[in-house]
Amino acid sequence: MVNVSSSVGSLTLALDPDDMFYGINSLQNQSSKAALNAVTVEFAKELEDAGIKLNAACPGVADTDSNGHRGTRPVPQAATMIVKLSVLAADGPPKASTT
Repeated sequence: MVNVSSSVGSLTLALDPDDMFYGINSLQNQSSKAALNAVTVEFAKELEDAGIKLNAACPGVADTDSNGHRGTRPVPQAATMIVKLSVLAADGPPKASTT
């Protein structure tokens, strides 16, 4: 299972004045992605013994309708990590990881 997250959900990056999103306050997006990251970690721990992998992927700033096509990555490139995580082999990362 793969949750599509974002670096704006990182509490560490939210406090980093050198991060590209530092000056942007988007309460809905930042808080929902931070919550998604926390849920991903907790479910990954819970489901590990059942052999279910749960990861979160950050596709980067994709060029989509939702950002008025101001993204820096074409959608196929942004989707690469999501697809890679969705087809992990049984011996892939056993716990949540973000990319």
